[in-house]
Amino acid sequence: MSEFVVKQLPYDLSSQAGLALIGKYLKRINLNALVDPAFAVRAGIANSDILKSYLGLLCLGKNDFDAIEAQRFDAFFARALHLRAVPSSPTLRQRLDAHASNWFELAERINAAVLNVKIAGKPIAFGLLPCGYLPLDVDTFAIAYSGTAKEHVGRTYAGVDAYCPLAAYLGTQSFCLELALRPGIQHSACETEYNIERVLPLAARVSAGTANGAGAPLLFRADSGFDSAKLMCAIDQQAQQLKRAVAFIIK
Repeated sequence: MSEFVVKQLPYDLSSQAGLALIGKYLKRINLNALVDPAFAVRAGIANSDILKSYLGLLCLGKNDFDAIEAQRFDAFFARALHLRAVPSSPTLRQRLDAHASNWFELAERINAAVLNVKIAGKPIAFGLLPCGYLPLDVDTFAIAYSGTAKEHVGRTYAGVDAYCPLAAYLGTQSFCLELALRPGIQHSACETEYNIERVLPLAARVSAGTANGAGAPLLFRADSGFDSAKLMCAIDQQAQQLKRAVAFIIK
C-alpha cells in the first residue's frame, strides 16, 4: 500500500481565484480614474477601493458589510482586486450609505465601460437572433427573505416574502444591463418605464460598435407581467429618441 506524503507548500492556496479575473476587468476599464477624481477623499481609503471591495464581496456571494472583515487580512483579496487598502465593516457601511444616491448613475457608467471592453482587439459579440434582431430580455424574480424584518420585503407573485428585482439582459449571450432591487409587492410593470429610460439607451450604446449589433433592431421581450400600454408607449418613445428600430414581444 502506498503512503501519503504530507508537506507544506511554499505558497498560499485560495478558494477565491476568480477574483483575479474581476480585478483584471476593473483594471482594464481603469475604475480608479472613473471614481476617484469625481469622488475624491481628503484622507482615508479611496472610494474606488470601497467600491472594488464591496464588488469583490458580491462576486463571492456575500452582501453583508461584516463579511469584509474576513477579507481584511487576506493578501490575495487585496492583490486580485488591486486594492491599496481593504476597508473595515463600519467604513464600508458608512461610505456606501453616504454616497448611495450619488453613485446610482456611476453603476451604469461602470457597466457600460465593462461592456465596451475589447477582447483580442474585438468588441463583445452580444449575439443576434436568426431573424436579425438583437434581443433585450426583461423579467423580475424573487429573492426570498422569509422570516426577516428587512425593509421593503413583501409578499411576491411567487408566494414568498421577498424582494422582486428587475433584470435586463442583452443579446443571445445574456449580458446583464440592469439589476434593479425592488420591493416584493411591486408589480412587474409598475414604474418599469423608468428602467427602460436607462436600459434601452445603454443597449443601443454598447451594441453600436459591435460587429453583429451595430444598427441591428432591438427586440424587447417580456412576459405577461409587463403587459402595459404605458410601458409600450415608453418603448416607442425611446426608439424615436434613439433613432433606432425597437420592436417588442410581450406575452
